Amino acid sequence: MAIIKRGDYNVGTYIGHRMEELGVPDYFVVPGDTNLTLLDALLENPRLRMVECCNELNTGYAADGYARASEGKIAVVVIPYIVGGLSLLNSISGACSERLKVIVISGCPPTSVLTGDKVTHHTPSPSNKDQALHAFQGVTAASVRTDSAESAVDVIDSAIIKCIQQSLPVYIEVPNDIAGTVCPFPIPLAQKVEEATQPSKNSEALAAVTDLWNSSHRPVLLLGSQVQVSLSRNIVQRLAEKLGCPVLCQPDGRWISESHPQYWGIFWPGFLNPEGEKIVLDSDLWLAIGVAWSDLHTPSIDLKKENHRLIALQYDKAELPKDKVIDPVSLSKLVSAMIDSNIIRRTEYLPSSKPSHPAGIQTEIRTSDEALTMRSLLSGIQSMMQESSALVVDSGDTWFAASHVELPDGVDLHMQIPYASIGWSVPATLGVQIARPHGRVVLMVGDGAFQMTAQEISTMIRMKLKPIILLFNNLGYKTETAVHDGPYNYITNWDYTKLVTSFLDKPHAQSPSLHATERSGNDDDEDEMPVFAEKVHTQADLLRAIEMVSAESDKLAFLECCIQPDDMTPELRALGEKVSKGLSK
Repeated sequence: MAIIKRGDYNVGTYIGHRMEELGVPDYFVVPGDTNLTLLDALLENPRLRMVECCNELNTGYAADGYARASEGKIAVVVIPYIVGGLSLLNSISGACSERLKVIVISGCPPTSVLTGDKVTHHTPSPSNKDQALHAFQGVTAASVRTDSAESAVDVIDSAIIKCIQQSLPVYIEVPNDIAGTVCPFPIPLAQKVEEATQPSKNSEALAAVTDLWNSSHRPVLLLGSQVQVSLSRNIVQRLAEKLGCPVLCQPDGRWISESHPQYWGIFWPGFLNPEGEKIVLDSDLWLAIGVAWSDLHTPSIDLKKENHRLIALQYDKAELPKDKVIDPVSLSKLVSAMIDSNIIRRTEYLPSSKPSHPAGIQTEIRTSDEALTMRSLLSGIQSMMQESSALVVDSGDTWFAASHVELPDGVDLHMQIPYASIGWSVPATLGVQIARPHGRVVLMVGDGAFQMTAQEISTMIRMKLKPIILLFNNLGYKTETAVHDGPYNYITNWDYTKLVTSFLDKPHAQSPSLHATERSGNDDDEDEMPVFAEKVHTQADLLRAIEMVSAESDKLAFLECCIQPDDMTPELRALGEKVSKGLSK
């Protein structure tokens, strides 16, 4: 492919150039009749790789994972008009809930069709050709369409800038006739971002936070999942050491070394780490960065009653006691300023002994035919974790199970607790593994969630990716069973290992064309399977499987872990009781 010259830019290649500037070398697509011109234009750029997914919902989940794990913390999705957009909407809602930067590009019919009276396919009614535009307004920073060739680049850039500045998804429709229209050579995006940047109130926020902190006696630092959007591990650790206080992390916000002397475990009140919870509740000041206060994160806390001792630093604002809000702020710049400030180091509240780690639930794996248990499985997962790993966890008991795994230094953990869309994790694993190819992603997913998005395993195999996938097969929706049992919680049991290996087969005829960005797993000269799948019924099976994962590290590893239906973490039982009582009121 030739490098695009200065005078050869059209709207499609312009978007590709912006992707390069953003540091997004991979993008996720589902082709359709309304985005083919755009896809052709993107393929002209040899530095971008197209990743074709099995459906639009999965492209969004994959982009979610990519936006979390990639260096640029941003992802791009390209889908067809309305039918693709509405299928994608659920996954973008989840990305919105965690302020992930995802740029959605939707092809759409030519402008003459959009403005004409003729009924158009993919539309819900003759008069409604803007359904996707309207639907995305509630979960994006911008939902726009390029209505003319003259304004297209400004509309696109304005949306991208909002995505960057607000750290939220954006949705952009590009009509087929505009995608191929010649446009001006791109002005550097950084210049446009700088021009659109509003003055921040970081100095005011720093003064207010410092005053409150210096007046406290028993402060704590709380970290939530959204801290990963703005701050590096190094910055977080430097802040913790500057402050000197105990540090606790929400289950999806474990963003500091767990061997650090100030780390005081997971903050999941009512479920885990009662010693750490007591430290927080006895504290007179909570400095919470990127923390979510959802009913799943903090079911036993009434935030209104805690407002008097809470400083909540979010992506773009600082919330202080007495309902004071300072905005806009830049969280990354504010934290850097705190590190360089004269804020008092509070070490006197740091206890001498650390709490027991939840990993204590793990147990020895026996070389016997004893049935696999949750405790022995957790020990097996612990042994697979390496410093280059990333851990992706779907909704349900796997949340709690992951909390019983100690994370080696450098391991990233990705969950989707606020939106809790089951099935998210399989395509998200695809995105995370593409974003960080240097290590293996370890996925923990229940059988119910797996059945929703299993197809994307085929994309991983096609691209020769090598995650470790642990399917918790406990014969149904175990979280729902813990809350309220009923026949609707039980699903058909699949032969999961056969299913996974069936995703790879030689084509019945010569494929007409494979674009250069695709790496096929079906080459005739490759007889070795790039995947192995094993059923794990016993503890001896688990030990053998762990050895295979290590010995065949160049393959996708799929372990179907057959757990007894009544074997669950104690935290899931507690959650079931809490939620069940709430439902019965």
